[in-house]
Order: sequence, then C-alpha cells, then structure tokens
Amino acid sequence: MSKNYSVKGKMRLKFEWKKFEKKVAAKSPEAARELALSKLGGNHGIKRFDIVVSSVDEIAVNPQ
Repeated sequence: MSKNYSVKGKMRLKFEWKKFEKKVAAKSPEAARELALSKLGGNHGIKRFDIVVSSVDEIAVNPQ
C-alpha cells in the first residue's frame, strides 16, 4: 500500500537555487525521494546533482 510523502529541498535553475516541495505517493521514503528526483529532472530538464533534498516527511491522511 502506498503512503503519501512530502519531499522538500532546493534545485538549481539557471544561476539560482529555488526551493521546492513535491507531494508524491510511494511505498517508502527512499522511493519517494527517487520519484521526486525523477519528476523534477524530467519536468525541468535538470540533473540529479542540481537537486538537493532536505527532508522527506510522511503526510498524515485523515479518515472520514
């Protein structure tokens, strides 16, 4: 079963660093980090060494 994670960090776009927060669904924090790196690299055309992940936190889901 997948859990929701929030991946935070910064990425280098052109000549400046920009903060980001990406919400992803994954089985583990490591998988969430990899998925975020993949999506950011694909969407912005940047390499993994231009992305610094500072935290991966699980998002609590409120049952209704």
